[in-house]
Amino acid sequence: MTDKRVGIITFHHSYNCGSMLQAFALQRVIERLGYEAEIIDFSNAGQKQLYSVTQPNNSVENILKNIILFPYKDRIRKNFESFEEFKNAEFHLSPESYSRMEELTDTRYFVVVTGSDQVWNITIEDGDDAYYLPWVRNARKIAYAPSFGAKNVMKYADDPEKYKTYLSDFDALSIREENGKKWLQDLVEKDVPVLLDPTLLLDADAYEQIADQNLNLPDKYIFFYSPSYQKDIVHLVQCVSNKYHLPVIAFNTKTFYVKGMQRTGFKLPEIENPRSYLTLIKNATLIMTTSFHGTVFPTIFRKPVWVIKNGGMFGDDDRVKTLIKELGIEERLIPIEYRESFNYMKMVDYSYYEEELPILRNKAIQYLKDSLDTTNEE
Repeated sequence: MTDKRVGIITFHHSYNCGSMLQAFALQRVIERLGYEAEIIDFSNAGQKQLYSVTQPNNSVENILKNIILFPYKDRIRKNFESFEEFKNAEFHLSPESYSRMEELTDTRYFVVVTGSDQVWNITIEDGDDAYYLPWVRNARKIAYAPSFGAKNVMKYADDPEKYKTYLSDFDALSIREENGKKWLQDLVEKDVPVLLDPTLLLDADAYEQIADQNLNLPDKYIFFYSPSYQKDIVHLVQCVSNKYHLPVIAFNTKTFYVKGMQRTGFKLPEIENPRSYLTLIKNATLIMTTSFHGTVFPTIFRKPVWVIKNGGMFGDDDRVKTLIKELGIEERLIPIEYRESFNYMKMVDYSYYEEELPILRNKAIQYLKDSLDTTNEE
């Protein structure tokens, strides 16, 4: 162990652009503070299966998906290999890889940071108690803006007291959303700060340096980033595309083909990875999204973006709502229903954003600095 090496455990191995880029950003920020950041190469069995080319043939639904995806499996595999390339090129990984919490050790680190992303969501396929750090014995424990993914542990856990014990053992706690702040306060009876997602702690130039400079794109296009391709949302994007005569570039190849999106006329990029994702956003005429990180990155590049209200946003899921409120762009949240008279090409007013972002950044970076420096002094 060194007194400068920080271990980060997060969803760095997800073939998901937001997950990988928030890991990249947190690593970069910790390094800028003068520490050696090392991402603990942990990926459980659920995560590996979630991001596999095909699913086990253990249900009718999975069998049908595999049949649909069979003609595209080489394309999907190529995309996943490009995510691997990004991981190996941009992350400073631990010497060993791990797939079970029991294998993890904190012997290399003086502090372990968990977060950001939905690492405290206990309902998802790649959720794991490892992200609550019960395996950390000697290093101090810091939570940087983790998210419960809109799932209250007190409600969804079989044993909420277990998580109360885990969380009470942290040396520094923070959270990413307002609802999470309330739930965390109920669990540990502490007032914790709501902090920015790590991606917002870096300027556009940091992302431009790792973007794909060779992607072939039309001069003007809508970038549609929506993991689920809900029918009425797809219809909205089609209407906007037709109104302004703009082609649509989508993402998430597996879901794209499972949902039959090729029938919409939407196109996929030649390759999918965090590098192409950044380029697609930076060069888009308009971005339409239902995603948290699909909202973040257009703001970083100061692009026009519409966030389409859907699903959990009508209930406990305040991930995007917290974000747009913090950044002063609440008017960019729009309903699913298409409105012919609405100006979907309206630019974003980033004036409040420009004033508020440095304040929120300073708060987040100071939290990290204080947590790490306090650790270093003991």
